[in-house]
Amino acid sequence: MTDIIFHKSDKYIDDDIDYYASDTRDKHGAVKPRQNIKSYLLDSFNFDNKSVLPSIYYPFQKNSIDRIYLGISFPLYANNWGAEFLRYLLYVIKKDGAVILPVYPERQGVEKNYWSRSSLEVAFQSRQKWWGMSNIWAENDGVMSMRIGKKEPAIRSSTFTYFINEVLPSLLKQNEPAKLEEEVKTHNNNMRLSAVIEKIVLDIHGRNKKINLAEINTDGLLAMELVSSDYINIKNAKLYSNDEKLCMKYSSYLPEIKSQYFDISIYNDNEIPLQNNHNVIVVNGFYIDKNKHLNLINECLKNLTDDGFIAIINDCVLSKDFKHSDHSHTVGTKLITNYDIPHYSDLIFDELRQENSNRKNAIKVILKKDNV
Repeated sequence: MTDIIFHKSDKYIDDDIDYYASDTRDKHGAVKPRQNIKSYLLDSFNFDNKSVLPSIYYPFQKNSIDRIYLGISFPLYANNWGAEFLRYLLYVIKKDGAVILPVYPERQGVEKNYWSRSSLEVAFQSRQKWWGMSNIWAENDGVMSMRIGKKEPAIRSSTFTYFINEVLPSLLKQNEPAKLEEEVKTHNNNMRLSAVIEKIVLDIHGRNKKINLAEINTDGLLAMELVSSDYINIKNAKLYSNDEKLCMKYSSYLPEIKSQYFDISIYNDNEIPLQNNHNVIVVNGFYIDKNKHLNLINECLKNLTDDGFIAIINDCVLSKDFKHSDHSHTVGTKLITNYDIPHYSDLIFDELRQENSNRKNAIKVILKKDNV
């Protein structure tokens, strides 16, 4: 029997395996992994399965693995990307196999944009074969397993689908390690960032409000994933960029069914032609000259709706003149002084606590109503 487990990186291996193997979590041995379980890493760029720590994106054969465990460190969010990733894993496991994953209490799941039992069942539950049994099982406290059900899960719009079906196989065939590493890094970043921004939109605008989204000076993947979301209502997503080549590089990632909701505006001078009806503007400070950063924030504020906000990623010189809140770059939860965000993993709990303390990588959120 083949058991494998996915980790965020190698520092979490022991913690992840112990989550499933300890007597505290698994008193009856229902999901305890075998001793020869093999680890795969989110940040690995090794696609040779004979090596010790390959990438989680290693091209597994269909129906080849008995059980796939998602380590407690693995950042799997309850959004379209996460749903498509789980659907992909259901084709990797054998017909009598299982995907075993940590599932959070409802309140924690909502707080972090992680999977809870209800969100998992809504997305995936299917009666199993002829005997009417659910394909989603509650194994132990904080652990659930998924099996192949009576019907295949619906395909959801996500940039992950094109990445795993088209881009990754092509890059592996080309045998260009540098390109492959760049693509995996970009995709992993988009996986995390899109979930965090989605959670901020949910917190401020809710699930049903129609959102006009703008994204400034990025590659467009973030806006593509957000416009694909079934959890927020993106009416239109517009990418403003001065790098047409970078925009076109990822244009094929956008699911065809969502193309009518996504638009690109290329500008060639210093003035970004922002429209004045955006509810959300995402700015990547990494690509912006520091001297122009503050002017851009002021320009964005002018072009927001009254209830709108700016989310700044990789902030470089955020002025104290702007009232803002800080949000975790890991789970999307608003950072509050002296409030420690809970987590099943002690390692990640400590990281969240450090993040709350120094706020270095936090996403800055500027509400228009607080700055006019």
